[in-house]
Amino acid sequence: MERGNHTINDWTIGLLNSNGNEKILEVGMGNGSTLTRLAQVNILGRNYGVDISEKMVKEAMRRNKKYLHDGVVDIQVANIESLPFRNDFFDKVFTIHTIYFWDDIDQGICEAYRVLKPHGMLFLSKTNMEMMEQTKDFKLYSIQEIESSLVQCGFKDIRIHNRDEFYCLVAKK
Repeated sequence: MERGNHTINDWTIGLLNSNGNEKILEVGMGNGSTLTRLAQVNILGRNYGVDISEKMVKEAMRRNKKYLHDGVVDIQVANIESLPFRNDFFDKVFTIHTIYFWDDIDQGICEAYRVLKPHGMLFLSKTNMEMMEQTKDFKLYSIQEIESSLVQCGFKDIRIHNRDEFYCLVAKK
């Protein structure tokens, strides 16, 4: 999957525009390859990754062994709907291609809001998958549905970035 998602992953990291010294959370980090690239940009900060799959967490830990040892990366099993972090902890939270698997979009977005610092930012990237055959079992939320949930959970200054078939909704706490 990483090969197919490399473009959207790098594009989203670019949109984060990290100053190099932030607390950033990736939700649904999979094998940790995007977290590795983030750690190379946010080297003075702390980069966190969570995934619901224990197998992916183990793979991400293997891939990020040096960064874990250096204290630049922290990886654990967790779900977007119940993040194991205190309120107002992160400067930025991002997720790529995970919203399709969330049980409750409002709970996931509100949980991201909870762990963000005041003025922190959420980056939610997705592909326009509505026309793809293999996604018939995915939860395909429209941009408008996601925007509505962002507003409902308290986010403001919502911007939508678009690149080819990719979208990234950026919202400020």
